[in-house]
Amino acid sequence: MEPFKILPVLICRKGQVDENFMEKKVKKLKENLKIPAQILEHAIINEEGEIPLLKEHLAKADVILLYKPHLGLGNCVVKISEYNLPIILFSDEGMVNNPLDALEYIYPAEKVWVAVDYQDINNYLTALFVKKRMEQTKILVLNAEYPHWERFLCRIHGGSEAVKGKLGIALEYVKSEEVIKRWEGMDAKRVKPLVDKWLEEAEKVVEPEEKDLINVAKLYLVMKDLLKEKNAQAITMAYGDNPLPVPCFAYTNLRDEGTPAACEADIISLLSMIILHYLIGKPCFMGNTFVDNKDNTLILSHCVCPRKMEGYNAKATPYRLRRYHREKFTGSLTAFVEMKKGQEVTICRLSGDLKSMIVAKGVIVDCADMDSEEYCRVTVKVKIANPREFIHKTSGNHHVMVYGNHLEQLKTLNNLLGITTIEA
Repeated sequence: MEPFKILPVLICRKGQVDENFMEKKVKKLKENLKIPAQILEHAIINEEGEIPLLKEHLAKADVILLYKPHLGLGNCVVKISEYNLPIILFSDEGMVNNPLDALEYIYPAEKVWVAVDYQDINNYLTALFVKKRMEQTKILVLNAEYPHWERFLCRIHGGSEAVKGKLGIALEYVKSEEVIKRWEGMDAKRVKPLVDKWLEEAEKVVEPEEKDLINVAKLYLVMKDLLKEKNAQAITMAYGDNPLPVPCFAYTNLRDEGTPAACEADIISLLSMIILHYLIGKPCFMGNTFVDNKDNTLILSHCVCPRKMEGYNAKATPYRLRRYHREKFTGSLTAFVEMKKGQEVTICRLSGDLKSMIVAKGVIVDCADMDSEEYCRVTVKVKIANPREFIHKTSGNHHVMVYGNHLEQLKTLNNLLGITTIEA
């Protein structure tokens, strides 16, 4: 993916700041920057006639960090805004009077913000960074001719075109014939080391047999190959009556590796996962939703839990290999991964019209390995402010959960994307 590029620009009259003013500002920006980004060579504008000199710089930039330490030169701000690049107005931490004065000249222009401090700068830059990453993202949908996929796709109002238009994310379809052919022809020499690794890492193997691990390992490798060949960054799969196994443990591994992977061909959940993946830098859990009226908690339950919920570079949580749910069939392989009690979490779901996202903060109070007709293998109980209100406000069943409190980051990003944040 292309790097995210920041262009620092100073607007002031000659002699109003020290000669090395921008060198100091860029140095401090580098010290405080929390996203992977390229800082372009800074530009200085002393008068309106110099604005055309910016054109070459602006062609390379994703965002302008506009330093405005003094009053005046409002026409320069207007001219720069006409290039339609996002602008962050800044002077120094807490010194917002001159950036606010600059804002007056172009208000209510879109994608223009005043930063109070470097926390604000990082929040705005992160949102823009995520937006660019989403626009460079492709989702791979396996077994796309199955009606299961069609039913989920129709829940996005406007289908794949709406996803591309609103979020910039493309979808590419792979038919079951190709998936099955690759799966059946997978080289056993590639499969065995992976199966051995999974067995070695597992704390315990409860029900699954070696053939189950082999079948899922083959599917995992097919997914990895397709992702690489088609330059895709996320994946989902429709299930049907064919020899392919359910991909639960394949998804666990893909999520830990930084590839958002949604169960049941659920594109809405996958889009939510992609947003959190780029915004937070952690894998997500998704699940069916329940309310426990006895203790007023929200329950999320599914058979896929990442082992690196604390972050892609974190130590992996131990796991037990289990069968999928209560069902037993070829390739029935999942893992119970225990999530941390007392861990703060954020739960969200994007709506099917892509216009709103429900977001709730909570704390994990329990995580159970279930043998149940109703609940899936990994069942986590979360204390949130008001589960009843959450259910009344949300748009569907599956919800996505990530470690940490990320409400404010989601609000900033959603604002940029034109998505209403519904707090519950």
